[in-house]
Amino acid sequence: MYINITSTKNEKYKFFKSLKQKKIRMQSGLYTVEGIKSVSDAISADADIEAILISNSLYDSLNFTYPEGIPVYIVTDELFSGLSDTENPQGITAVIKKTKISKFIPDLSKAYIYCDHLQDPGNLGTIIRTADAAGFGGVLLSKECVDLYSPKTVRSSMGSFFHIPLYEEIDAGDITEYKRLGFSLVCGVLSDNTIDYTSADMTKPVIIAIGNEANGISEEILSLSDINVKIPIEGGAESLNAAVAAAVLMYETNRQRRTKG
Repeated sequence: MYINITSTKNEKYKFFKSLKQKKIRMQSGLYTVEGIKSVSDAISADADIEAILISNSLYDSLNFTYPEGIPVYIVTDELFSGLSDTENPQGITAVIKKTKISKFIPDLSKAYIYCDHLQDPGNLGTIIRTADAAGFGGVLLSKECVDLYSPKTVRSSMGSFFHIPLYEEIDAGDITEYKRLGFSLVCGVLSDNTIDYTSADMTKPVIIAIGNEANGISEEILSLSDINVKIPIEGGAESLNAAVAAAVLMYETNRQRRTKG
């Protein structure tokens, strides 16, 4: 079904545009992904797509296979920019229904990354992408983390949003339970009470915690830590970006496990 949108007064247009707001995403249970690759990844992953929005010019030039039974809204180029969260939109967006994720059941053969109070959507999306690339079992988010369905989070994940399990509202009580099951909590911190990250045994069941960009890991989670690790800072930088630090720790975990295997 193909439907043209040519006016800002169109009710569907106004609704799709409102999905840029977290409040509307929460109320509707819908979110958006932008770009040809991200939309293609969503289709390949059998995401629950409610609609596809495409600019008039891209529709005329793009050879694209649309899923059967999903409405395709052809939007004038001028109006499409209002739907986008980017300065230079590619011209295609999918509206997707949030998937209800079942309770996290940890796998002792996997490593996991825990995001504690992370606030930057770009960092979260990059961590999701890196965790997928490094073969991690999933990404765990504390209750106070940035919105998982922020357009920037989804976009920064570069399709990995659909490839790796993502679990929200994981708190200290949950971490305590995972430790009881056999996981060690490894916290990346900048303090004297640490060891070099390459010295920590990441071959065993581990959950790696990365903290808030400004304040680090919360005291509540830090009190549960089994190992505090530090990535050496050799130059004049005060610290590493949260997503970069997470990448270093995840790939050290990956390296140790591949070496052991």
